[in-house]
Amino acid sequence: MPSQPPKIAFAGLGAMGYGMAAHLVQSGYAVTGFDVYQPALDRFLKEGKAASAAKTPKEAVQDADVFICMVATSVQATPLLFNAETGAVQGLKENAIIIMCSTVAPAYIDELQSRLKEVGRSDLRPIDSPVSGGAGRAADGTLSIFASGAKEDVETARAVLQCMSGKLYEIPGGLGGGSNAKMIHQVFAGIHIAMANEAMGLAAAAGLDTREVFEMLKGSEASSWMFENRVPPMLDAGLGRYSAITIIAKDVGIITQTARTHHFPLPLLATAEQLYLSALTHGWGSEDDCVLVRLYLPPSQPHLIATQAGHPSSNPYQHHNVTWETIRDIMTAVHMAAITEAMAFCQFLDVDVELMYDIVVNAAGNSKVFGEFFEGMRGKGWRVEGVERGGEVVGRL
Repeated sequence: MPSQPPKIAFAGLGAMGYGMAAHLVQSGYAVTGFDVYQPALDRFLKEGKAASAAKTPKEAVQDADVFICMVATSVQATPLLFNAETGAVQGLKENAIIIMCSTVAPAYIDELQSRLKEVGRSDLRPIDSPVSGGAGRAADGTLSIFASGAKEDVETARAVLQCMSGKLYEIPGGLGGGSNAKMIHQVFAGIHIAMANEAMGLAAAAGLDTREVFEMLKGSEASSWMFENRVPPMLDAGLGRYSAITIIAKDVGIITQTARTHHFPLPLLATAEQLYLSALTHGWGSEDDCVLVRLYLPPSQPHLIATQAGHPSSNPYQHHNVTWETIRDIMTAVHMAAITEAMAFCQFLDVDVELMYDIVVNAAGNSKVFGEFFEGMRGKGWRVEGVERGGEVVGRL
């Protein structure tokens, strides 16, 4: 007789968390949801009889075999877990699994394990399991998931993890390995999102047909998953949102802070971080991260990308020597620099390089340059010098 599927408590019904929890329900799991936003709970209850809601994390986990944490930050995760009256740790049954899907610093995963021991709950079995892929893939159960922890714990949670993932990566090295892998991926993501915004801002400022530039760049070596994903909403605001500025700003902040503690330089990502912080200063935090392009546009023309889609124009900001090929070469060079930065950090953190390659090419951090230049740059210690065609691109700039 087949065993019953584990009962799940799920905290954090945001853009991605809601899709993950709803997919689990649709896949036959009984899921009790918790969120501080009541409308999210009300909506979740409509997912079916297997969906229920709780008023506190402690209440949510009363019968749970697996607790999934998908809140936005470690600041939210700590009271969710450890509040003396309402925290999930107070209510979890003995030997329950805690799956940390939130993107947090590897140091926080170490702190989590220490805190569990301090409060007398060393029986609980944490899995460091950050995710990537966005709201659409969350709802489809096709996320990339980077799971690390005790092998027996990952094995116990395998069915649940596989249900939520299209690609389940088991990261060696114990707790913290998953967060390290997610950090390296987000180095690419953070740089590529900023690059997509900067490239389209330059195209508009140069008076080019932004739609034509997008199509040309999309078909060139300069393209990336993020470029193809983030530019269409700039051209047509009716296409909807992907991810808020606050999310990528938080992820990038985790990486730069971690790198700083190791005295490891990430100059390109640090520059991108300043752009995200500028967007937050402008009050754009809740808007889609493609809003970053406004930093490169005249304040009176925030929608210039859409305005010039199919309609090139001459304006005071136009630079006649800028063509789509110029932008292609700039983007290609930045892609190569991103490989240098991310993969050097990958090796510094002792994350398996082959595994990281597989993660990037199958996730949102991928680019054509990554696939083409990876092996050549790897053989040169991640330097561009001496890599076939690398010098050619740099020379054109």
